[in-house]
Amino acid sequence: MAMSRVRVREFFTQTAPPTAQDSSAQTDPIVHEKDHGHKKKVRRSSRKIRNAEEGPKKAAFAGADKLKEKAKAASMQPPYNVANFYYEAGMCQKIARSQVFENLTLFVVFVNAIWIGVDTDLNDAALLVSADYPFLIAENTFCFYFTCELLIRFGAFEKKLNCLRDAWFDFDLCLVLLMVAETWVLTLVVILLDLKFESGAGGGMNIIRMFKLAKLLRLSRMARLLRAVPELVIIMKGLGFAARSVSIFFLLTAIIVYLFAVLFRQLTDGMDVGALHFQSVPHAMDTLLLNGVFADSQRLISEMATEEILLWPIIIFFFALVSVTIMYMLVGVLVDVVGLVATVEKEGIEVSYIAGLLRSELQRLGYKPDGSISQFEFQKLMLEPSIVKIVAGAGVDVIVLADMMDLITEDINRNGGQLAFTDLMDLVLNMRGSNPATVKDFKEQIRMFKVILNESMHEAVGQIRKQLVEVQNQMQDVNSDSDSADEDGKIQAVGLRSESGSEIS
Repeated sequence: MAMSRVRVREFFTQTAPPTAQDSSAQTDPIVHEKDHGHKKKVRRSSRKIRNAEEGPKKAAFAGADKLKEKAKAASMQPPYNVANFYYEAGMCQKIARSQVFENLTLFVVFVNAIWIGVDTDLNDAALLVSADYPFLIAENTFCFYFTCELLIRFGAFEKKLNCLRDAWFDFDLCLVLLMVAETWVLTLVVILLDLKFESGAGGGMNIIRMFKLAKLLRLSRMARLLRAVPELVIIMKGLGFAARSVSIFFLLTAIIVYLFAVLFRQLTDGMDVGALHFQSVPHAMDTLLLNGVFADSQRLISEMATEEILLWPIIIFFFALVSVTIMYMLVGVLVDVVGLVATVEKEGIEVSYIAGLLRSELQRLGYKPDGSISQFEFQKLMLEPSIVKIVAGAGVDVIVLADMMDLITEDINRNGGQLAFTDLMDLVLNMRGSNPATVKDFKEQIRMFKVILNESMHEAVGQIRKQLVEVQNQMQDVNSDSDSADEDGKIQAVGLRSESGSEIS
């Protein structure tokens, strides 16, 4: 008997060629014998090929996926709030928690940054003690406000050592100490010791210059504006995340500039334009970089074209390659990265908001957000109007969620019958209607179909077996009844024979 043959199709990517055994094209069918052992080998080889294909893809997109997972995981955690370390009552904590106080501080930070520029242009005094009254009043006012602001925040801490756990407090503490040393301590020392610093004094003026340069560190206080403007946070994170890509483009630009610097150094040797712009390779690199990337290049192109017309297409090609191609590629990468970071930040804000609502609602209902809930408690929570409102506000279709409750509870039972808060958040986020369908979703759907089919098959087989057992028992009862009837018939026949024999005798 000929063995049955099945027609299967192997798929390979263009970058992953098939093995020596399966050296077929992408559209050519492969015929294998229906052998279980050979089928297992084919599945293993296919699995290896798929793993080999998925490896580079995961490595290529690992940065974006890692950023999204990190932001999602961080958003599910309870948000950090320095007010958790404050007293529950008192004047200092009341002021420190006030939004008016926070906005006033941000305004003073902005005004102080503007004033540093004004002081740099208009204040010629070496020391504050010898400055004019407007500068003296302004510097003391800023120093007094920032000192009082820091003392109020310090007084709001219930445990004073917790102030060192807050990064913003440590940052502001360093700036205030530097400002106090420059504005009050140095001025007091100069007055008490009657020191004189003139513009020609070397050592003393060097110290004064150091203090004046240290004043620029106050501009770093403007980093607090990042907390008030989320768009600045997105841009800064985007620049940080794209740092490697930007560095690669800068390296590529430097390589191109170096190659063309050597080229023009050789081509313009002995020409006036070479003596003017390409005296050496470093000088040529400086000329190409400044004129090709950072400044208008019309004068250089005109001079080169006047000296030698054949140099014109070469220099045009250089500027097109560096200024247009490389810069546009860099802009494209930055736009893509900033868009990715913006999406991640928006997702993180939404996840954090939903997590906060769920956590507070669970606390109100008597559950521990950091604990686990059982399957029964989960079903009970899904009947709470407040929970349903939060879930619906997250973009989840509550009717679909109710229809899939059996499958959800099955997954909970598979995980030990307990559901942590992070698992609950993942369940809510994965059920949002705005989520795009992925291969993972189709795989999960196929798995669910297999589970349902297996359960239906086992149930049908069980019912068939039960019915077969019942039919077998009924047949055995019928056989036993027929056997008993035959035995009764034989006994009656024997009785009739004995009766007839006795009558004859």
